[in-house]
Amino acid sequence: MKKELLYIVLLASLLSFCAQAKAQAQIGSRSYTASELSEGFAAYLEYQGIKADLSPADSLALYGSFFDELIAMYIYDKAMTEYAIHVSPKELDDEIKAHPPQGVRQIPELMTNGVFDQKKYEQALRDRPQFKQDIISYSRDTFGYQKLLNTIHAEAGIDSVKVKRDWKAQVQHSEAEIIYFDFNQLQDINASDEEVREYYEEIKDTEYRREQGRSLYFVRFASGSERANAHRVDEITAQREQLYESAKTKGLAAAALELDLPLQESQFFSATDQVIRGLGRSEYLVQQSFASPPGTLLEPYETPLRDFYICEIGQSVDEYYIPFEVESALLKLRLRSQKRQAAMQDIVQSFIRKHKSPDYLEAARNEGLTVIHAEEVTLNGTITGLGTIEPLNRAISITPEGEFTPLIEHNDFYYLAKVLAQQRRSEEDWLLHKAEILSQARQKAGDKHLDEWYLQQKAKIEIKYPEGL
Repeated sequence: MKKELLYIVLLASLLSFCAQAKAQAQIGSRSYTASELSEGFAAYLEYQGIKADLSPADSLALYGSFFDELIAMYIYDKAMTEYAIHVSPKELDDEIKAHPPQGVRQIPELMTNGVFDQKKYEQALRDRPQFKQDIISYSRDTFGYQKLLNTIHAEAGIDSVKVKRDWKAQVQHSEAEIIYFDFNQLQDINASDEEVREYYEEIKDTEYRREQGRSLYFVRFASGSERANAHRVDEITAQREQLYESAKTKGLAAAALELDLPLQESQFFSATDQVIRGLGRSEYLVQQSFASPPGTLLEPYETPLRDFYICEIGQSVDEYYIPFEVESALLKLRLRSQKRQAAMQDIVQSFIRKHKSPDYLEAARNEGLTVIHAEEVTLNGTITGLGTIEPLNRAISITPEGEFTPLIEHNDFYYLAKVLAQQRRSEEDWLLHKAEILSQARQKAGDKHLDEWYLQQKAKIEIKYPEGL
């Protein structure tokens, strides 16, 4: 009954969709009425296990996939006749033994310790004729289609001589001298405090401006586990509790002043922050700070390190800037890096203008640039001192021996490499990997042929899509 109810719900929603889209269609000689498409789509959704309500966009996308499968089924059914594909009882028997359907693998009676048991499955095929017949009925069409696809896939041929020639022509690894234009070497280029301040002012509106800020007033009580406070645990606890009780009536500022405890204020933070500068990381305190109005006393807060904070929501502002003092150290590094990168770009351009390629290596050493000798550069390999730089590795692999690669720029670093030797694949390598390489070539050619065949077959048939597709 549950299954029938699900089908009615899916069918009703689809009928509404089809009524709106007037979904009548044709694929070759096969015509589909709106009700046929509705019932087929409902079955498709049920088979896919889609039970949730669908948005119009999702319904349309799934409906398109469903109709594409109808087209494929028509093409394959037609090709089954043209290719005279026949599945013998023995082939089907071998197939269901070798490849149990996925649903069968989930049957508890066919498992041992929660894992599908092939022996139990084969025993069930022998002892339960109806079970075997059900598996055969399920697998006959899918196996027939797979046999068809395998037949078409096998039509693609390969030129093994060309495959061998192309494979052996590929570089196995290279030896190279690499000029590394490393801007980090420019140690004399730095950013002054004045330049950093100017840089902050230039970018603060785009990078450091925030909206809807809050601050916290707080008194911190250090963890009793700290050695200096080990003998004051009871005193600190009493003082903390006294402050909290007093702050409930007088406010935190007045209570802290009365008890001679240092009151601090955090920097402003937003609701999306996870860190409160001055207190540390606490998503909880951030959430609580925006859950109530300023002046609200929060519950005592204990950090993972056992520090205690008595907090009160402080100021609220429409906008604020992350202070320069907070970001100045990182900004200094960032600006210094930018200045060094710009200087290195000038050095690179000057180097290329001043020198000819035969003189690159000697000039680089004379000018104090880093030159790295790499003995085995591969496409995906790591170069000692540089790491994996795919554009550089690729350029080295296709550059003839004795020549320089083009200038390679990657992540603001520059490289020039002279290829000393190209180690290409040998006859021994070919004989060792021949079977695998030819198999991959056949698979690739077969996949391409199968895709092209399908598009050709689809182009031959007249298709009237449901309205909306």
